[in-house]
Amino acid sequence: MTNQRKRIRQAIQDPYLQLALERSANAYSAARAAGMQSVDFEKQRDEVRGIKERCISRLPELFDRFKLEAEQVNAVVYEANTPEDANRYIAELAKNRGVELIVKSKSMLTEEIGLNAHLESAGMKVIETDLGEWIIQLAHEKPSHFTQPAAHKTREEIAELFSKVVGRKLEPNIPDLVEVARTELRRAFVEAQMGISGANIAIAETGSLVIVTNEGNSRLVTTLPPIHVAVVGREKLVESLDDANAIIKLLARSGTGQKMTAYVSYITGPSRTTDIEKTLALGVHGPKELHIVFVDNGRSEMREDEDCAEALYCLKCGACLNVCPPYRAVGGHVYGNSYIGGIGAVVTSFHRNIDEAEETLGLCNGCRMCVSVCPAEIDTPGMTIALRERIVDKRGLGAADRLKFRMFGDLATLETAARMARAARIPMLLAKPFVNQTSVAPNYLRMGLAFSGSPLRKRIPNLIKPAGKSVARAAFFAGCLIDAMYPEIGEAVCDVLVRMGVEVAFPAEQTCCGAPMIYAGDRETAKGLAIKNVAALADADYVITACPTCAVALREDMTRLVKGTEFEEQSRAIAAKVKDFNEFLLNVLQAGEGISALIASEEKARVTYHDPCHLKRGLGISAEPRSMLQLAGLDLVEMPESDVCCGFAGSYSFKYPDISESILRRKIENVRSVEPQIVATDCPGCVFHLRGGMATYSCPAQVKHTAEIIAERLKSEP
Repeated sequence: MTNQRKRIRQAIQDPYLQLALERSANAYSAARAAGMQSVDFEKQRDEVRGIKERCISRLPELFDRFKLEAEQVNAVVYEANTPEDANRYIAELAKNRGVELIVKSKSMLTEEIGLNAHLESAGMKVIETDLGEWIIQLAHEKPSHFTQPAAHKTREEIAELFSKVVGRKLEPNIPDLVEVARTELRRAFVEAQMGISGANIAIAETGSLVIVTNEGNSRLVTTLPPIHVAVVGREKLVESLDDANAIIKLLARSGTGQKMTAYVSYITGPSRTTDIEKTLALGVHGPKELHIVFVDNGRSEMREDEDCAEALYCLKCGACLNVCPPYRAVGGHVYGNSYIGGIGAVVTSFHRNIDEAEETLGLCNGCRMCVSVCPAEIDTPGMTIALRERIVDKRGLGAADRLKFRMFGDLATLETAARMARAARIPMLLAKPFVNQTSVAPNYLRMGLAFSGSPLRKRIPNLIKPAGKSVARAAFFAGCLIDAMYPEIGEAVCDVLVRMGVEVAFPAEQTCCGAPMIYAGDRETAKGLAIKNVAALADADYVITACPTCAVALREDMTRLVKGTEFEEQSRAIAAKVKDFNEFLLNVLQAGEGISALIASEEKARVTYHDPCHLKRGLGISAEPRSMLQLAGLDLVEMPESDVCCGFAGSYSFKYPDISESILRRKIENVRSVEPQIVATDCPGCVFHLRGGMATYSCPAQVKHTAEIIAERLKSEP
């Protein structure tokens, strides 16, 4: 077992961690929903992204302006290219000023450069004053979240930790624990000779720092000690006060669900007065010195990187972690680096190197929940794919991936594998009772059992014409799972389309959409498949899919893969024709009334809907399948977290079975809470995973593709 897999299993089996993650996730969901009610999130985040795009493109210019303005108000600005340079400067400053005690407010950048350890090795005592940071400092641990460093700790664990500090038994009462921190830390603020902070924003036009906090400790850290050192990443630079205020409006809502944090501090130079004869004097009640240490540490390289520059737009609000299914399953320590989650993997590739980020890059399952809540709309999954491609370019593919991609990349090979799986059906069935539910075996077992006896391409003709006049011509792109495992879904799609007057072609030359290869970083194999599909789909008026992963691959990835080749223009034309099954029927054909008129069944079955990740967040489709189910006369009930990943994510469930199983368990609990007869969804991968989960956890609901449900309820005759 690898170290990463061991950490994953330990995290999932840790009851305290799981309780803490559950409490944090539930509290954040409610707070964010309330905080976003009064704002136009899409409009505000478009503004924030525009600001970050503009300012990151002008960083050198903005830095020069900031340095000029800050030095004019007696701040000292230092540029550090490396962590070692930044640590040396701060340690030498502390030593030269006779500093023995340092108080700090929360700063992920100081974690990135290892500042605390460096200062302590130089003989200084460093005390974290943010409540969460103080907790993990006492526990000798690292932060597990950007804005909630102790998100992995329960109140019971914190009470036990604080009891050791005060020498008496404390109950897990949160207000009492907060009071302990206030009492214990108060003296340190007064006695410290240096305060160290980060900064959320640096304003070029005034040379000002902006620090956004809730607890008030940051104001004490930056006010009471005679020396204030701010450690700032270059990406925090913005042009103007207006830019800063636009970011602040969304930062608190995204990070904690608040309309505004308790404290927003604007710091422009050290404290000063001219109250005596209009003569400038420094250090009245605040610090006499302000040193601003700007750290590069790979940021300039990131800025020039075509694929990953937008990682510098990150506000470190932590919203992505709060909704990330893998993070919610295992917490932050599994990631192993200072920065956590998918965005953490990307920035670690530049702050350190891509080798140290490799394992973390794999933990992103591509569900795009992070993108949906990010205040700068950063495409973190896209960046992780780009970096995986670089790893594959550097090292090549492993033997298992080569075999898997050979199978999915060639449908004849896939059919051979299906025959082998069917031949092994009896021994696999016999083995099933002895398979550990948390091992990788169940999904391989389920997949082997799911292979069809006859693929879709051998069950339907290449062209199916409606009985009457055709209203449209379309090609059906089945994808591997429908073709080889669930041909009945493909038959249902074609049946419904033809009944609605669509002439349906099934191009025999179509092959895998390339998604498995794309997510593994195998760009060359995916490119070869894209070229085959361009040729197969060239003559289609519309390309209909019943797998949103395939739709995203055809709409977005295909053109990226063949960019610069003779196939680029043709691929763009095909991408514009790709339509999801529900989208095509309701939005293109406007066939809602026609479908409703053909529904024969009057049974009011209770159905709930699971949103596939690529359907809702990749294609922006959510209302259409629900409308289809209601047109079919079903009683639709919404389950909690209907749009949260089921845990399959293609080969992710094989690579990280423990995380996949944890996410699946939560999904099954949400299904069970609304007691449906049917769980509808529109992704064959979700169908596969949810059916396995229903069987494993004895949930009686049937799992069906929306197309199957509609086809079953149509009248037997047109």
